[in-house]
Amino acid sequence: MGRLLTLLALGVLSTAARAQADLDLTLDVRAVASDGLPSYLDGGLGKLRFDPDHDGLRLGQLRLALRTPVTDTLGFTAEATTWGDHDKQSLDLIEAVFDWRPLPGSAWRTEVRAGAFYAPVSLENRMRGWRSPYTLSPSAINTWVGEELRTIGVEYNLDWLGALEGHGIDVGLTAAAFGWNDPAGIILALRGWSVHDRQTTLFGRVGQPGEGKVDGRTLFYDDIDDRIGVYGGGSVKWRGLLELRALRYDNRGDPEKEAPAIDDYAWDTRFDSFGARFTPTAHWTIIAQAMRGITEVGEVRSKWYFHSRFLLASWQTGPHRLSVRTESFSTRQVATAYGSYNDDDGSAFTAAYGYEFSTRWSVMAEGLWIRGRLPLRRALAEPVFASERQLQLAVRLDL
Repeated sequence: MGRLLTLLALGVLSTAARAQADLDLTLDVRAVASDGLPSYLDGGLGKLRFDPDHDGLRLGQLRLALRTPVTDTLGFTAEATTWGDHDKQSLDLIEAVFDWRPLPGSAWRTEVRAGAFYAPVSLENRMRGWRSPYTLSPSAINTWVGEELRTIGVEYNLDWLGALEGHGIDVGLTAAAFGWNDPAGIILALRGWSVHDRQTTLFGRVGQPGEGKVDGRTLFYDDIDDRIGVYGGGSVKWRGLLELRALRYDNRGDPEKEAPAIDDYAWDTRFDSFGARFTPTAHWTIIAQAMRGITEVGEVRSKWYFHSRFLLASWQTGPHRLSVRTESFSTRQVATAYGSYNDDDGSAFTAAYGYEFSTRWSVMAEGLWIRGRLPLRRALAEPVFASERQLQLAVRLDL
């Protein structure tokens, strides 16, 4: 799969050299102070991106992106990034997608996307590179989406723009078929929910194998059972003030299918996601989202139910933006093949302030407090109950 995507990217890059391509770059450098437990990224079960051994001056992200027309109705987007944490590839893709939009003849719009991309779950991550304009760290829901979920397949979207016909309402439907996402669920089962902005790349991993107490995982975007996953959903937008969105996701994993390469099985993961974004004035944005689902693995079917929800309020005037978010989350193991259970119960509060000096330069300060209970920490000689705090100051250059 990696070779196929690489060949496609090279082919489109050669086309871009002859077309009017849109290239952009983001450099994000941060000053970090954290008192959290060792992160899952560094062999622990902490819920933050950084811990006391990895704070100070850090690379938040270096991002490179290409958007180019292939034909009048077909475009291509590639997003590549590095996080500066010694992943398998120094620079790796997070998305590579073809987007076909036939010329409309009415209020109906059709779109087909094919490649590797994010499912339409997030109401937060609206910026290029699947980033949030409100905070540095997205919610626990969208942190998990960035860690374990990627659509590698085909998505069809059908929109009716009723506002063009004076109805004040737009309606959208989406459906997709995908593969290569069978390991999704293992992080929720082991570490539970987290809050950070570190997305797993298409050919990367979370954590370093053989380093730390929790072994790093590989092959997040891999096909184990030769079964096609699906999702479907819809959205409603009213007068530019309110957007409602719902999605049903099912990777249709076969939990009895073993993958020796990662010493694991395919995970059967499915969930429902509901969200709303309300913009009552030009200054205010309010977002609420909830997710509920289940993941199963193994011949004896170890099983976890998971749930998370958040409420975010953001106020913007001129170059200033102030945002706050509160959230709660849980995983509940109800069946096990190993005689022990691992549940996750917690909550988080995030506050962020951003200032744009220009279209290129901006800063954002964020304070994040997350606390929760995770029984598996006993095996690592870490406290079951933990309160973790993190301060970040990011300086961003966008070209």
